[in-house]
Amino acid sequence: MTLSDDGNWLWDGQHWIPAPGASTVSKSMLKTIIPSFLIIVSLLVVILSPSFSPIQSIKDSDGDGYSDDVDVFDSNPREWSDSDGDGLGDNQDDCPMEYGDSTTDRIGCQDRDSDGYSDQNDSFPLDPTEWLDSDEDGWGDNQDDCIQEYGFSYLDLNGCLDTDADGWSDSGDPFPTDETQWMDTDGDGWGDNQSGTNPDEFPFDGSEWNDADGDGLGDNQDPDDDNDGYLDTYDVNPNRDAAIFLNLSTFIVHDAMDYFDSYSEIYFCVYINNFSRGCVPDQNSYWSLTTGNEYDITTSFIIDLDEGIRNHYIEIEAWDSDPFADDLMDINDDSERDRLLIEFDSVEELSQVLVVGDGTQDSNGWDGEIALEIFPFDSRSVTRITHQWDFNDQNFVMDIDLDYSTYVYYRSLDHSLDWSGYQTYADVIDQYARFSTPDAPYIIDLATSLKDMANQAGYTSLLDVADFIHAFVGDIQYLYDLDDAGEQSDYPKYPIEMLWEQGGDCEDASALYISLIEALGYDAALMLGLVKPNSEEDWGGHAWPVLYLPDHSGEGWYGEGNKSDLPFYFVESTAHYGYSSVGENPWYDLKDEVWYDIE
Repeated sequence: MTLSDDGNWLWDGQHWIPAPGASTVSKSMLKTIIPSFLIIVSLLVVILSPSFSPIQSIKDSDGDGYSDDVDVFDSNPREWSDSDGDGLGDNQDDCPMEYGDSTTDRIGCQDRDSDGYSDQNDSFPLDPTEWLDSDEDGWGDNQDDCIQEYGFSYLDLNGCLDTDADGWSDSGDPFPTDETQWMDTDGDGWGDNQSGTNPDEFPFDGSEWNDADGDGLGDNQDPDDDNDGYLDTYDVNPNRDAAIFLNLSTFIVHDAMDYFDSYSEIYFCVYINNFSRGCVPDQNSYWSLTTGNEYDITTSFIIDLDEGIRNHYIEIEAWDSDPFADDLMDINDDSERDRLLIEFDSVEELSQVLVVGDGTQDSNGWDGEIALEIFPFDSRSVTRITHQWDFNDQNFVMDIDLDYSTYVYYRSLDHSLDWSGYQTYADVIDQYARFSTPDAPYIIDLATSLKDMANQAGYTSLLDVADFIHAFVGDIQYLYDLDDAGEQSDYPKYPIEMLWEQGGDCEDASALYISLIEALGYDAALMLGLVKPNSEEDWGGHAWPVLYLPDHSGEGWYGEGNKSDLPFYFVESTAHYGYSSVGENPWYDLKDEVWYDIE
């Protein structure tokens, strides 16, 4: 090494450096020393920078300034770190701190269904088949048939407008505002679905859509749509069998009807269009009512209305029974009338009607006040009759299922009686006998049910069962027939008519009792004759059953022909008082009896 002239510096072959023991430095030497010092400092800065380590290689393959030892992407000069470890460099990762593999809307964000769309922008983050919902109706665009139309249809088209919310799009729904209808196969304007409003009962026949009576024949070609036995041409209610439930509710006697006591013997008669529907409470019976008190007289009439008449006239009479001549009471506020007259429109009046007839509103005297209700109904809807009766101080109830078509069939049969050439009851008794129908299936079912009920209640003998059925029939409301002039006449009913209408007179009750008892294998017959209730009353015609019972006693008659040695016992089928039984005759006297065997 060469020492400088001043002895402060040594030449190492490249640079002047301080000589050992040197104390001063010349300005000229500083010019040489300072650049060398800066080079050394710069080298140290590079070596000690954060991207390098004194113990790491300083190789930088992609020249991005990061050594290969710390560069995650040592062959990609645009990337060097992957903060979330998802394989995407932070420079292109839209979510550098969130592990994810989305590729479409954003890069490297969470994409749980792996459909390429980040959860943040995926309307269906867990459904790999959907990601967009342009109209925000909940249906993804891939399956939404109406992408730009907000809608919830799902049956024919997805996500389209569905005004009635029945699942069918408005464009594919013939009834877009009726949620109960959506298909019309035959294009007649009536929906196919049976559960809807006014469904098409003939979905493949454009000429038919309704079958009101359920007979399989469409109303357009059916001459009797409601199957009530009345042709549509004349039927004012072609889609219903109009009927009313008439209930006499309460009654007040305002004026004393008798001179000697405060009791009045009251009964009521009902007429429809001048034809009698019977009188209540019973044949040769009445309510004993004191003046000024309101009484519950609850008594019901089930009346099938004439389908050829729209406006029906219901007339109610209140009578006071006297030994010689009954007195008509005033229950009408019209001074010109005593009878209560009600005009009923069977087409328009379809809900309950409340009526009060008050005779005190005029000056006629003999006043009474009646309250009643009229309940319109469709006879076709009656499928069950609930009947109550008592027997041996026990109350019984039975729900009787009846078929409307069976009722209509018997109701439509000829009910007339031929009285030409009449001499005795023997001449006409066969005409009355035809109304007993022991072989009818509904009679057999009812008779069997009554016998089972009797047996379960402990009544098992032949007499017990016969008495039990007598109680059942006898407790049906007695309604005797009157013609339009108020004279007693006969209009015999078949058993189902008496059951359905819950009322009838002596020949009706006889036919029902004989039918039920014969269906169980008993031997019964019909009798007609004249009866007197007491010594003061006139003779009147009557019908009653008689029943053969072995080893029995009571009032009766022997049969005829090959049954002339068999005793047939009296049954008063029109009335039962909780204790009366086969063989008991409640009449004061009888005569001119005739006998007819029912087989």
